[in-house]
Amino acid sequence: MAAINFQEHQHQARQSTVRLFVLFGLGLIAIILVVSFLIGLLFGSQGGEADPLAALAVGAPLTTIGVVGTSLVKSNQIKSGGGSYVAQSLGGRPVDFNTLDPAEKQLANVVEEIAIASGMPVPAVFVLDEEDGINAFAAGWSPDNAAIGVTRGALQHFTRNELQGVIAHEFAHIANGDTRVKTRIIGWVFGIAAITVLGRILLHSSWWAPRSRNSRDNSAAALLAVGLGLLAVGFVGTLFGRMVQAAVSRQREYLADASAVQYTRDPSSIGDALKKIAAFGADNRMKAAHATETQHLFFASALGGGFATHPPLQDRIKRLLPDWDGSLPTIDRTPERAERRPPGRPERAGRDMVPGLPGFPGLPGAAGLAGAAVAAAPPSPSPPPSSSAGDAIAGVELGVPSEAHIEHARAVLARIPESTQAYLHTRQGAVAAVLGLLASKRPEVRDRQLSVASEAVGMDTAYLDQAATVINDLDRFLHLPAVDIALHSIGELPYRFKQELIRTIREMDDDPGNRDLFRWVMRRAVIRHISDQDSAADDHSRYSLDERADDAATLLGIVAHLNSSGPEESGPAFAAALDGAGLPTRPLTPMKDVTFDDLDDALSRLAALEPAGRRALVTGAAAAVLLDERTTVEEAELIRVIADAVRLPVPLLLPEG
Repeated sequence: MAAINFQEHQHQARQSTVRLFVLFGLGLIAIILVVSFLIGLLFGSQGGEADPLAALAVGAPLTTIGVVGTSLVKSNQIKSGGGSYVAQSLGGRPVDFNTLDPAEKQLANVVEEIAIASGMPVPAVFVLDEEDGINAFAAGWSPDNAAIGVTRGALQHFTRNELQGVIAHEFAHIANGDTRVKTRIIGWVFGIAAITVLGRILLHSSWWAPRSRNSRDNSAAALLAVGLGLLAVGFVGTLFGRMVQAAVSRQREYLADASAVQYTRDPSSIGDALKKIAAFGADNRMKAAHATETQHLFFASALGGGFATHPPLQDRIKRLLPDWDGSLPTIDRTPERAERRPPGRPERAGRDMVPGLPGFPGLPGAAGLAGAAVAAAPPSPSPPPSSSAGDAIAGVELGVPSEAHIEHARAVLARIPESTQAYLHTRQGAVAAVLGLLASKRPEVRDRQLSVASEAVGMDTAYLDQAATVINDLDRFLHLPAVDIALHSIGELPYRFKQELIRTIREMDDDPGNRDLFRWVMRRAVIRHISDQDSAADDHSRYSLDERADDAATLLGIVAHLNSSGPEESGPAFAAALDGAGLPTRPLTPMKDVTFDDLDDALSRLAALEPAGRRALVTGAAAAVLLDERTTVEEAELIRVIADAVRLPVPLLLPEG
């Protein structure tokens, strides 16, 4: 098979982004002109002077307020709900990761594997039960509030490899920032489409308006005229809306296809999935009411029409499989109807709510989980990441895992007992295990911290203490993947509870004298992820690394002091870190002169680095770790947490060989 030039595809896709802003502006101008023209006709029909400038003076602000106002309202709704809001608007049902449905369990496993392999948060996962066609999508304003959805037809017809290729494609959209752009466009397209909907309503009203033969009542005629005018405006707006959807989607689909192959190293997985979609033909059309304004989100075109939002399927298949002869598989189009559940009534077997706050009662007998899932058998010992782990963080296409990373993620998850995973897939279990993990190991401090947590979430301190063993009893290199699993479950909690959970975690850490670096950094990472699950503002890229050189030196100095070769190598490790980050040399600040508050402030400011600065910072930290050509589990964790703090996904660290 001919090699795919990923860099060329990525370059071509990124060149088209500027077209979006041009099309937005042209679309709004076109709508303003049509509205102004109709207003001029209205003035003329009333015996007044059809002054184009006067009509424009009325039409421009009226149109701008109407379209932009409607778009902002819709955008704010999407921002507050993230990708889950979009998925539910399409009829999606959240997947319980403890489900007994084999197809949904396979979907959950694939999503979790790719998330952990790539160092990204595990997104919410939805199934569109009423969609018999084959399709998938990703939506959300940030990786932490993203959602991935698949149709029932996709679960029915995809093999595991094909499903993995499609899910990798959707993860690429999240990693490349496509979902943020695409989700924002939903609001604009909705604002334009609202004009068309209003026109249809007025036309319907004019048809059914009361008429009298002896009356000169012109209300029906007026409604008809206004309705036709709005339809004309809506047609122009929809035309530009489709063009915007096509501009944002067509080239980005090529980029996501190429990135998915980088993930899986198997072009046939995504190529065969596209063949099945092509074989479905017109039967692949989406039924959901909101498919029009969201069609650019999907893996393949969700609707027909003149302006296709996606590249032709044949072109995408040919790029992936240059030797394809054009043949398509035979598809059994019989819908799989067994055991479907309505979108509003998901299976809740493993989705118990956490008790303790008003309005959030726990399941009856939920405390029994302490004896069932917490008392899991300890896993067999596993080798930690070694010197070759640095290949995942230095030299790197950061955030782009390979097939080896996904295979390793699958092996890592296999080493976490099923009972432990099942417990962390529940909301109560996730909260209890994380709070227990974050509590200090020093008995006198731990008792106070668990008491604070117990009072906040309504769980007994003994239960929280026991729940901590779910993660603590795992091999150390499994701790971060276990926390990733727990954070996905915590993401399903109501907003008010998550805010209370953040407050509780901060209160547990109110004594600087009792801090240890691992728990402090882990607390910071957990708070960041929970906060971003309900935040659209995940990208504040403003500063270069040179502008944040002092903060970078503080952080890299900590990494150098903690190198596995001991204090005598701190100086060389710091020099290697500065060189790796592209920063000038400077003296290393003694460890005793750096406080947790200094580190906290530095990390907060470094989170606003531009993408190139984030990569340079993590590469510098990796250089300090790899100076002695070995990587301990603690060093590997520190690198990943630093990368996480600046919102830079780092692929799962690989063991030697």
